[in-house]
Amino acid sequence: MRKAASKLLMLVVIIAAAYSLELKLDLFPPSSEPGEPAMAAERDELGELGAQLADRFQSRAEHFSVTFEGDKQELSDRLPDIVREALKQDDYVAYILDSYVYTIRSWGGRSTISMEARYRESVEETAVVDAAVTRALHDIIAPDMNDHEKTKAIHDWIVTHVEYDQSLKHYTAYNAITLGNAVCQGYSLLGYKMLREAGIPVLIADGSVDSGEHAWNMVQLDGKWYHLDLTWDDPIISGEAGDESKDHAIRYNYYLKTDEELRADHRWTKTYPAAVSSYLEALQQTAQSGSQPESGKADKLKIELGLHWLDEENTVTSAEQLRTVIHSAVRSRSGSLQFRYVDGDTFPEALKAAFEGIKTAVGYKASYESYRNDGSKLVNLKLEYE
Repeated sequence: MRKAASKLLMLVVIIAAAYSLELKLDLFPPSSEPGEPAMAAERDELGELGAQLADRFQSRAEHFSVTFEGDKQELSDRLPDIVREALKQDDYVAYILDSYVYTIRSWGGRSTISMEARYRESVEETAVVDAAVTRALHDIIAPDMNDHEKTKAIHDWIVTHVEYDQSLKHYTAYNAITLGNAVCQGYSLLGYKMLREAGIPVLIADGSVDSGEHAWNMVQLDGKWYHLDLTWDDPIISGEAGDESKDHAIRYNYYLKTDEELRADHRWTKTYPAAVSSYLEALQQTAQSGSQPESGKADKLKIELGLHWLDEENTVTSAEQLRTVIHSAVRSRSGSLQFRYVDGDTFPEALKAAFEGIKTAVGYKASYESYRNDGSKLVNLKLEYE
């Protein structure tokens, strides 16, 4: 018995990995250079192993085993990366996987990998999400919509149907659908499901913000990638005694942003597709193309998203220009003015100074709010004459 046991070579590797939001790796790893035929065969075996693991994860298997023929040390060294590669095949599965534990048992050139996985969302719960997504898309997507319009419709549906989970307990799209609340991961998972079902290339990105870890989406439109943070476009407002409630206004402060724009308050270290194109410029190019109906759709989207406030004719850049605009409005006895004031912090003082020296008896009521977190204010000014 001891002799037989001495001939048995067993390698047991136990790795406990909490694979959740913060441990998901880069989606675009560098490719390997081709090597010798034997090494290529080994890579083929490892590639097949990765495909098997991906299939089992996507079927939501909790306990399963796969086999590998080849060098056991190579397997032991490469398996963590192979598991991560397998999970990259579907962001939805990767972000509902709570944890996994595996063991490797090797005898000669044959190894058996036994895996135990835990998921935050069951197959049955995902089926509920799929059905809800199908119903929602049927309601909000029209046959003549382009991908830009579909993206906005999906964004608006999510931020009006989901609230941020202040208890920080609800992480899934199933929670978002059935409870109406979730943390950023739930928003991103639901966004991923809806956008993908609508035929729009999408992925889930993660990193950090000042309050901690955070997840959002990236969307590809007309070959260009943009960041889309559904959670931060669905703000919570604070009331009396710390009471917090949903602000039902739909905002687009974190809608289709570039890397540079999002890095103002988001941080990430993983590799994602470069988002370098301004969405405003993309809409303007389409609008100026003159091709209908896409040109008209781009103009309409620009206004609906509030991007027209960035146009020069809608922007006041200084106290001196503000004074000129107001004096001109009073001379023509205009009843109201709307514009974006660039230096939002100084607007109250600049507004007061702008009315000095006006000889016409006129009063005003001003309301203003922050615009797209760039320090400017959107101003609505009502003029009342005696």
